[in-house]
Amino acid sequence: MRHRFPSSRLPQSRLPSSRLPESRSIGLGYLFWAASLLGICGLQRFYLRKPVSGALWLFTLGWCGIGQLVDLFLLPSMVEQANMPLRLAEALQSNQESEHPSLEKQLLLLARSRRLEGFTINDAILSLQTGNNQSSDAVRSEIERLLHAHLLDVGNDAQGRVVYREP
Repeated sequence: MRHRFPSSRLPQSRLPSSRLPESRSIGLGYLFWAASLLGICGLQRFYLRKPVSGALWLFTLGWCGIGQLVDLFLLPSMVEQANMPLRLAEALQSNQESEHPSLEKQLLLLARSRRLEGFTINDAILSLQTGNNQSSDAVRSEIERLLHAHLLDVGNDAQGRVVYREP
């Protein structure tokens, strides 16, 4: 028996609560540095998330050119420093994802291990390893999504409980 859910009940994709900063490139950093040859100093510092020193470079013409010359050699390390928050956030995210397999994978493994017996929502909630921010609603939504994608079947066991099985 296949169970179909109306599309309005499918889980909506959630946007991240905070946007990660964009990655900075050495090429664009040098391009902004080259603008100093036209008399606009400090653009590379604004680009690399250093607004205070960027303003200082802008108003002092790159410390009379000496600071601009030093930036020519410091630019790769400044780009690396500007990209640190992004790399840290990516590392933390991949670490969190590697701690627990996805809900989808855990639910499919549970269905495969239970074979014809199937599993109830309570079984899923009790046996899954979920992160701190995931609730029973997340498990229910993922089960509905898997049903809609025909990766799970729904039925009843001998006691009349709703169980989910691998098709």
